Amino acid sequence: MSEQTIYLTCMIGGILLLLASIVFSAVDDMFDFSAFDLFSLDIGEFDLDILPVSMKSLCLAATVFGSVSMLLMEQPASIRHTAAGVCAYVGAFIVQNLTGFLKNHQSEADTMESICSRSYVVNIAIPQQGYGSVASSEQDRSVITMTAKSLDGSAISVGTRVDIIKITEHIAVVMPVVRQGG
Repeated sequence: MSEQTIYLTCMIGGILLLLASIVFSAVDDMFDFSAFDLFSLDIGEFDLDILPVSMKSLCLAATVFGSVSMLLMEQPASIRHTAAGVCAYVGAFIVQNLTGFLKNHQSEADTMESICSRSYVVNIAIPQQGYGSVASSEQDRSVITMTAKSLDGSAISVGTRVDIIKITEHIAVVMPVVRQGG
């Protein structure tokens, strides 16, 4: 088997596996080994994966390795493989950490009850008989922002804590939180 055949197999195999993992998302979940905290650094709210081992990053690494190796066919094997390996690792590292970042920062609200049960604060004043905006507060990773109007049509100023009474036509109908005790 020639080197070109091996590199072409890496390129085609990486692309086909990636397409298969997209089409059959269960394959991606089954082969997503990114849960290895042993190869991860915690930097504030961001986990930096040193060893990219998810299906998407491995597919990208194989494709990049084959592509770079094909481009450097005129170079000695040691230079060709080192350059291709470094490019494959950097690409896989970027994909792994970017997808991890996006997964960690997706909304945690998956039902209408979970949206309405959060604490909200008016972040754009709601004028009398008008519309403003509310944002969820005191959440670990995700913030929900919604267009809002007051239940009775009264004005509500910025910073006021509110409860969502209902959501109608993608607009939160809110009322100020009544403080108990004084």
